[in-house]
Amino acid sequence: MNLFRKYFVLFALSLGYAASYMLPYIKYVFYDQLLEGVGCNNEQAGFLLTVYTITALILYIPGGWVADKFKAKYVLVISLFATGILNFAFALNMNYSFALIVWVLLAFSTAFAFWSGIIKAIRLLGNATEQGKLYGFFSSGVGAFSAITSSVALYVYGLFAANAVAGLKGVIYVQGATCILSSIIVFFFFQEAKDAATESNDDKFKTSDILIVLKNPMTWAISILIFCGHGIYTSTSYFNPYMTQVIGVTMTFSGMLAIVRTHVLRLTCGPLGGIFADKLKSPALVIISCFALMTSILVIFMLLPVGTSATVVIGLQLLLAAVTFTCYSILYSCIEEVGIPRRFTGTTVAVASMIGYLPDMIYNPLFGIWLDKFGNTGYLYIFSFLAASGVIGLVSALLIRRHSVSAVRAAAQAA
Repeated sequence: MNLFRKYFVLFALSLGYAASYMLPYIKYVFYDQLLEGVGCNNEQAGFLLTVYTITALILYIPGGWVADKFKAKYVLVISLFATGILNFAFALNMNYSFALIVWVLLAFSTAFAFWSGIIKAIRLLGNATEQGKLYGFFSSGVGAFSAITSSVALYVYGLFAANAVAGLKGVIYVQGATCILSSIIVFFFFQEAKDAATESNDDKFKTSDILIVLKNPMTWAISILIFCGHGIYTSTSYFNPYMTQVIGVTMTFSGMLAIVRTHVLRLTCGPLGGIFADKLKSPALVIISCFALMTSILVIFMLLPVGTSATVVIGLQLLLAAVTFTCYSILYSCIEEVGIPRRFTGTTVAVASMIGYLPDMIYNPLFGIWLDKFGNTGYLYIFSFLAASGVIGLVSALLIRRHSVSAVRAAAQAA
């Protein structure tokens, strides 16, 4: 596959990924419009996401098996196309009972085999020397297309400003069309790298291979690594209230910092992480450095004296975000570094995702309790907790690197 085609497909995957998750999480942007459109209350709106999350969690492992059993191209095409159709169906029949069905089905189309399949597809786009850049540019593309698709959706919504429900339906049509466009691009242009496409019958995934994945210590090391990395990544949102409540900046300025942190740094630092990883021929080395830096910065936040200059805090916050995005974009490229066979990619990603995304269920309620109970002192507990998480992530990355070095030495001795 030539370079243009490879990155064209990679950005199509980024586009499809960005659009796929907009409907299940649509209440974060169009909350009031969703309530009016489906005729539900706040509790029912929250229950939609609960149903989606629980169903997705149940489907990760079987979805990983499907992603390994079948070609990534067809898994992605079917998943993206199905998500597009679900968007259209919901827009045409917008009521709460049907929404419950759609949100369950979205777990099948966006979490079941799609997530494992998309990580596997990125891995199959290139050889071992390209993994860092591929994952880095994918992450950057997701950030860019999330912003672009959201902007287009907001523009379409603005065309129906007089009718909130009609505007919401227009937004959902845009999301659905984007998913289907991405599925078409993947169908016609996706092609595995030559060294990934060669597969003998002995190399094909078997159901019994799930136990091999579960018994592999590196599966668990990667899972813990993603847990720690994702936990710090998602927790950067707490810098918004920290800046306003503790440092005393305006909400407008804090929002501007959030935009820089979420969009600008993601676009720039994601690819940088991949480039560094490929230059060093080791994503784990980059991740080790990142976790060491993240932990150090979090410790500094713990020790900041009262009255510290807002400029210093802003600089530390943006530095932490930059390092976090650099690290986060290449976490899954460790699968290649530890030598997990490509036929196990989907199942490995499924296990790692089940564990790695638990912070979404644990951290927010825990941090909320601390802030409600202890006020601004709660931020000290949050920073301490995240620093401890950083140490655990650092240890996991060191174990992955040690395993990688040992495997290279063993291969050299065998030769």
